[in-house]
Amino acid sequence: MPIKIKIFLTSYVIIVAIGVILFENFLGDKSLILSIAALAPLMIIGIWIFPEVVTKKTTAGDEESSENN
Repeated sequence: MPIKIKIFLTSYVIIVAIGVILFENFLGDKSLILSIAALAPLMIIGIWIFPEVVTKKTTAGDEESSENN
């Protein structure tokens, strides 16, 4: 995944987490704030640590290229 997309997703997660924490603090259940404060960093770590899945090309594409040579 490109770095620009990771940075965008990281900032999006931070903004949404802060928004939900503020909402829960003023209007909701204050016990959920700890869950959100734990979940947001885990999501950010998951974005940066785990690699993107890379698939191999099919063999049909290889056969077509060898026939053209």
